[in-house]
Amino acid sequence: MKLLVKALSVVLMTLPLLASAGTKTAAMQVSFTVSDACTVQASTAATKAPTVACQLNAPHLTTATPPAPAAADTATARPASTQDWTITF
Repeated sequence: MKLLVKALSVVLMTLPLLASAGTKTAAMQVSFTVSDACTVQASTAATKAPTVACQLNAPHLTTATPPAPAAADTATARPASTQDWTITF
């Protein structure tokens, strides 16, 4: 009888532990926006890439854009030493 009481008391004491042993999952939707401010400064040399500085060090890619076809009108034609750049964030 003593053995039965001890076994029953052990089971009753561990029952709350066994009941909370399961895991529960829940789904929730989360969204956030990270705002960054970047400054682009043209280089003094036409063939050198512009300087890009971002507050949060955002990754960016600076690539030279292929030159546009020559304009027929010489008044609007750009000097050959200029270079266009594309900055992708």
